[in-house]
Amino acid sequence: MQKFIVNLTSEDIALIRNSDLECFITDSELPEEDITRIIAEIKAQHKLLLLSGKDACAACQKYGADGALIDLSKSEHCAKEVNFARKQIGDKALGVISRNRRHEAMLISECEPDFVAFKAWNQGIEQVREIVSWYNEMFLIQSATVLQEPITDKKRFDCDIIIGTAADYKIFVAK
Repeated sequence: MQKFIVNLTSEDIALIRNSDLECFITDSELPEEDITRIIAEIKAQHKLLLLSGKDACAACQKYGADGALIDLSKSEHCAKEVNFARKQIGDKALGVISRNRRHEAMLISECEPDFVAFKAWNQGIEQVREIVSWYNEMFLIQSATVLQEPITDKKRFDCDIIIGTAADYKIFVAK
């Protein structure tokens, strides 16, 4: 079964104590007191926190997070931006959201992030499954699927990591 990374809001903080979850993402644009509280709880549980959103890498350094997830799905300069992000966060974890296109995924993977993520919507879900499957055949770097909405087709994705909300997690782990 894939690992699941939950996108935390300040209301979801109780999930940090869930023994099945090891890593979380939160928006770097949350109020500072929320991020500080989330990080304190995550560190107390010996788990990982990635920051996403605008200036995620700078916020990662500021708050002492374990890494960042940057969205390059609209970027025309993927390699340059991945290399810049890596310099900003050093050896911390770096995930990169790619366009759902092979060429961009290859360019990003050449920069060796810790994982490459692909956005998934209900419309076009088969295209996402196909690109993730192709990606896993071509690259050793971990793949992730970022759920952009509640997915109605519950077939498993051929990825290492699923990134979603607390509600997505409850749906995907339900037997």
